[in-house]
Amino acid sequence: MRSAFLPPTETPNKSLDVKKALLSFDKVLIPDPADRELIPPQSLMMAMGLPPFMGFNMGPVRPLGKILDYDSEFDRLMLDIDVARRQGLIEVVSSYDLSTSSQGTIGSVLMGDYPLNPRFMFWAYRSVAREDDVLSAALRGDQVILSGSDDAILALVQEQAAADGSINDDPALPGLSSPLGREHLRLAFTSIARARVASVMKSIGYCASKDLVPLFTNHAYAEVASSFASRAQGVLDSVVDVDPYWTRRTQALNCAYAEYIDDDVLDSMTIDQVLKLRTVAWGEHAEARDALLSSISELAKEEADDFSKIVTEKITEFRKKAGDLTNQRASLSFKINCELFKGGGSVATSLMAGSGLKGMLSQAQTGIGAATVLLAGCLWGAGKLQDHKAAVDELRRAETEFKDHVCFGVHNFYRRVSASVGSPNVS
Repeated sequence: MRSAFLPPTETPNKSLDVKKALLSFDKVLIPDPADRELIPPQSLMMAMGLPPFMGFNMGPVRPLGKILDYDSEFDRLMLDIDVARRQGLIEVVSSYDLSTSSQGTIGSVLMGDYPLNPRFMFWAYRSVAREDDVLSAALRGDQVILSGSDDAILALVQEQAAADGSINDDPALPGLSSPLGREHLRLAFTSIARARVASVMKSIGYCASKDLVPLFTNHAYAEVASSFASRAQGVLDSVVDVDPYWTRRTQALNCAYAEYIDDDVLDSMTIDQVLKLRTVAWGEHAEARDALLSSISELAKEEADDFSKIVTEKITEFRKKAGDLTNQRASLSFKINCELFKGGGSVATSLMAGSGLKGMLSQAQTGIGAATVLLAGCLWGAGKLQDHKAAVDELRRAETEFKDHVCFGVHNFYRRVSASVGSPNVS
């Protein structure tokens, strides 16, 4: 059974978020309050393209801000969920050993087991953060931020971020250009949006490397994730004429799974009561869900003309087995939605956009991997592809490498296709 990751935001996760995750996944991983950076700061020079001969923390790269009382609220959350944490069901994790950021080195760069390639993350962020539609998505519908006081908003801003400035011939990132009701806070909103984009990218990459499911419970963060899925769909659609394989693979994006529950009822329950709902039927259901999505992903790689028929049969059988769990959770208005959608567009995009809404129990999942979404959606815009043949060759190689060696795959994929997508070259 897979585990879930609750990506960081400017505020600590809510107890309700943890309860939802516990009802869908084996374990729940929560980010350390101090883990806010896109990449380890000491890896900045290496990320910019220099050889890894020294590592020094020269300041913020692109961190995510925090509300003023973040740490105290986080401590209260830990007390609320202590029972589950003592049972080993909840872990507080960091994407790398944070102590390495205070150590200067010559002859090497201490990465602290950071699972992603910093060059890829750095330049992919700079590519995506230039696009106003993605920055706008990072603020869309977030009334807490948009209606907050000036002081509260400014407290979230990291004014100096190395990933945002000019680097050699690569110009500084442009500001948010969409209309705003509070023009005097345009720079602040731009900084917040950039930080959210970087955080979502890192969360997707971290989950791909650790085989976790990211649960974007904040609506604005889910909007950013949705924009990445949409970009990935556009990229894959643009290469299908060169390689029909991707026509089959994109079918996996049209199969989605999501669960719904009554938030008010769940919020009133204690952690002890929630843990009692993790029954034998719950475990069997979770295993069946993971097996279903895995089988659909594998089927989409094969020459199967009757893909829709086979998947529909698999879903029908899965729904029959889900009856016991639905009955056990009737008082919570528990519902399962597993569908194979037809027509244009990615169902992953539409479901991810709604994943932060009231009633969504678990993040919408599809049969295509997070690593593919990260690479195709974050690094590429369909209009930037110059050599479709080279692109599909690298996508195939990358997908194979990701299966067992995500970090290796990300690094080599980016290095090989950097020229094809017009990104700064790395070696």
